[in-house]
Amino acid sequence: MSRKNSVMIVTAISAFLFCVMIAAASLSPLADTGSSANQFNSIGMWSAIGMILVFYLIPILIYMLGVDAMRYVMAALCGMGLLIHLSTAAIVLMVSIFGDHPLSDVTTVMGLCLASAAVNIIWFFAAFRSAPKKPVTRDLHN
Repeated sequence: MSRKNSVMIVTAISAFLFCVMIAAASLSPLADTGSSANQFNSIGMWSAIGMILVFYLIPILIYMLGVDAMRYVMAALCGMGLLIHLSTAAIVLMVSIFGDHPLSDVTTVMGLCLASAAVNIIWFFAAFRSAPKKPVTRDLHN
């Protein structure tokens, strides 16, 4: 599989998990924790999902059009996503420990955060792996 296809597939998985994490958080008790928390099927939830999709779609389209340097922009965005997912997992854990939400209520959100972080790490391998080396062939007739 080519690097472009690998990057496209892993990027699509990452975008999907990020959007599902936003929806899952809006369905969890975390949606009741503050005035700025998104409720499921609200304008805030859909605008957050739309913004995430824009941040994924524009760079991957530019990359697929042949601008290989876009991998570095996408790497920076992927690094920010990694930071977002790991910090969200830590915050959710703290809210469940120190708040009045048991861990069982937020397990799905934490699992999606950790899965998204893992996919973002895999993205770096897909985007920056070295090209496969061509086998050395010897000309036996010389």
